[in-house]
Amino acid sequence: MISTIQWLIFIGVMIWSLLLFIAAWIGSPKTFTLQKEVDLRLTYKRYMQIYPSARMSYDDYKRLQVQSAYRKAVSSTKIKRMVR
Repeated sequence: MISTIQWLIFIGVMIWSLLLFIAAWIGSPKTFTLQKEVDLRLTYKRYMQIYPSARMSYDDYKRLQVQSAYRKAVSSTKIKRMVR
């Protein structure tokens, strides 16, 4: 009886730790996008060290930096497609 309860607790802890590991590995989408916007201020070399799976060329990275800087620099009232 006691060994059965201990076995069930052990399995529960293993499943819980597995779920936590998977959640940490996947990450939260909101934090990832916010962090990625902050990381666009890094150099290309450092960005690729942090995100090795990005598979992005230097030109693509610079284009992404320019788009991000443009979105932050120009107000939404000046961008015609955003004015309602």
